[in-house]
Amino acid sequence: MQAILLALSTILVIISPITYIISIAHGKTKPHRMTRFILAFVLTLNFFSILAAKGNLGAEIFAGVTFLQGLIIFLMSLWRGMGGSSKLDYLCLAIATIGIIGWKLTGNPLVGVWFSILADFAAYIPAFIKTWKHPHTEAPLFYLLAAVAAFLSLIAYKLESASIFQIYIMICSLGMIAFIYRKKIIK
Repeated sequence: MQAILLALSTILVIISPITYIISIAHGKTKPHRMTRFILAFVLTLNFFSILAAKGNLGAEIFAGVTFLQGLIIFLMSLWRGMGGSSKLDYLCLAIATIGIIGWKLTGNPLVGVWFSILADFAAYIPAFIKTWKHPHTEAPLFYLLAAVAAFLSLIAYKLESASIFQIYIMICSLGMIAFIYRKKIIK
């Protein structure tokens, strides 16, 4: 069962950014540039932290794929994105930088995972605001698939401290979906 859950999670975590990338290429989705810039670095930090912490295979695969997708989406945001130069964006970049410095100073891989979550959340603040104001600029399928992939990789193994990243991704993804559909939900 573990292998099936891990395979399904990996498939979804690969399909998810492909749907997002296609949506960006067609001009339907406009990712927030600063968010995607910070996420590219944070996902790099998270991936190497989980590897150093000797996380389970599910956590390592999930973090590796999200690292690659983060880099690709950031590059595409330069072409088709929006925002990225407000005072809030730079404040979020500073908070994310604190997360990266915290990881480097502690040298503790698990603390690095927590700092990467802090930095990731700081990165998402501009995207949450953008999505609240312009819900049509985001692709809900991307976030739904990411949440399901994180959930499947989470339940494939017993919970451990490095699993917090998958839990965090589920919460953020569901938050973005709620922001995208908030007007329909409120009605």
